[in-house]
This record gives sequence, C-alpha cells and structure tokens, in this order.
Amino acid sequence: MKRHNFLFDRVTDYNNIRLAFLKAVRGKRLSAQALIFCRNLDKNLSLLRGKLLTLNCEWGGYKSFLITDPKLRTISTAPFEQRIMHHALMNVLEPVFERPLINHSYACRKGKGTHAAVLYAFDKCKANDYFLKLDIRKYFDSIDHEILKTQLRRLIKDTRLIALLDGITDSYNTTCGKGVPIGNLTSQFFANLYLSFMDHFILEKLRPRAYCRYMDDFVLWSSSKNQLKNMFAEIDDYLCKNLKLTVKPPVFGSAASGLPFLGFLIKEKGIYLTQKSKRRVKGRVKEITALLDQRGITEDKAAQRVRSVFAAIALARTNRFRKTLCEKEEQSSGERYPALTV
Repeated sequence: MKRHNFLFDRVTDYNNIRLAFLKAVRGKRLSAQALIFCRNLDKNLSLLRGKLLTLNCEWGGYKSFLITDPKLRTISTAPFEQRIMHHALMNVLEPVFERPLINHSYACRKGKGTHAAVLYAFDKCKANDYFLKLDIRKYFDSIDHEILKTQLRRLIKDTRLIALLDGITDSYNTTCGKGVPIGNLTSQFFANLYLSFMDHFILEKLRPRAYCRYMDDFVLWSSSKNQLKNMFAEIDDYLCKNLKLTVKPPVFGSAASGLPFLGFLIKEKGIYLTQKSKRRVKGRVKEITALLDQRGITEDKAAQRVRSVFAAIALARTNRFRKTLCEKEEQSSGERYPALTV
C-alpha cells in the first residue's frame, strides 16, 4: 500500500482553510459559534491556520446529545473551530482514505449511498440463493485507537499530519483507548478505513459470490448456506483478533424470503419497506403535520420535508402506503393540505 507524504502544506494552505470554513458553516450560519467566528473572519482563519502550522490544536470539548435513528445513539459534535480544521484535513485526505476502500463499500462516499447499496443488494438477491447479514456491536464506540493509528500510518507518511490525526483520535474515549465520536467528519473516514481491512480479507480469502458493506452493516451471498456458516466463523475470528470488534448474532436467510437491509426488505421480485421503517415514516409525517397545524412551518416548508421523507424510501414499492398515510393525516387534522399530496 502506497504511503502518502508532503500533504501538510496543502492542508494548511490559507485557501484550503477558507474552503473548509465555507463547508463547516453551511447550514450553521446563524448558530452562536458561527456568528462569533464570523465577526473577525480573516483574523480567526489566520489564527486557526497558525494552530495547525504549529500543531497547537486543542481537540475535544464535545457536546453530546441523544437521537433515535432508529437505534438510540449518542451524537458528539466538536466546537465550530475544530469542525473547520476537520474539513481542512479531509479536503486533502479524502482521496487518500478512498484508495484502500473496495468498490462495494457504500457509506459516506461520493457517488455511493444507501440507495446504491440497496440496488446492488437487490441485484445479488436475484442471482444468489442465500445471504449472511452481519452487524458490529456498538461499532463507533468499539474502534480501538492503537489499531486505528497503525492503519493511518499505513496510509500516511507525513509525520505532522499523523500528529494532527492522533490528536483527534485521542480526544474522545468511550472506554480507555476506544471509540470515535459519531458527529465528527473525520470519524466517518476513520470508521470506513477501520473495516476496509476486513473487506479485503473477505473478498481475497473467503471469496463469497457477492459482498457489500454500508459502514458496519455488511452482507455476503452464496449458493450454499453451509459455506456462509463457515465464512461467518472466520469473519468472527478475524474481527475479534485483528480489530477487537464483536459481531452481533448473524442473520442467515434465503434470498427468496427477503433480505432486511438498511431499512428495506429486499426480495427477488422487488424492494419493500420493513415494518419498522413504515413506523418511522409515519412518525415523521405526523411530526410535520403537527407543525403545520400549529402554524410552526409554512405549507411550502412542510411539502419540502414530506418530499424529503418520501425520497428516502423512493426505491421501495410504497405508492399505496404513501397515499394512505397522507389521506389519514389530512383526515386527522381536519384540513386538506396540498403539502401532503403524494
């Protein structure tokens, strides 16, 4: 694997830091931290650049909150100034982190995403008899710092960049020496890299008929269920010994019965929503309708939010479900809202 060097000057270039600011402030321009930073923008960007140049960055100070999406997760966000530095790093390092990733790793990558992963899984369910679906227990909380640092050093030779990345890694712990914060831009890249070594192990040694991964959810396909059971034993052993990760109980199934993956139920004849996903969509549309009833948002804003919810499930056969849902919401509110028209 090629190790990359001489990237530090590109990271600390003033134009790169200004671009990083524009990315960090997108959608956050009215937040208190962003407003304060913008009062003396050029001065603050120069000071930030000075911290990077001297490696005098104080990482940490995360603010945490809980979300249910659908699992209960702790989201930890860094202060605004640090988010700019994360963007400055990844503006340059994103192609470096891309190189070791396999083609069918779909999370947090340009040109990939949930829908691409589901369509690939749909194609493979039509072509194979059995699948094995796996998920890592508390993945982000379980990433081992020392293993991650070793992986970073296999990619990056520049010692000053390694010092910055080590500082970000050490700034957060769930238990001693473990965990990266969900909410950091860098965490997405760290998490994808961490499992990329498993991807190559599976493809190059185990050789399933097909394989894909979306962050810590991954699926293998084969014509033999026994073969998949043998593969699981080797994957479980590899993850425990090499990455210090624990796998949740495996899901073996026939493609004809349907593969539950990323909120969809994927069958040979089509893509459907799982019942859990239907409940989530219903809850989200109810929230939007309640805001509309209370005049908390305009009809245009409500329409935009409903379209966003429905766009996320557009791959599935949901025409009847969406129509029925919108009709029920209109009846319960006692008004007719064009915003909820499918």
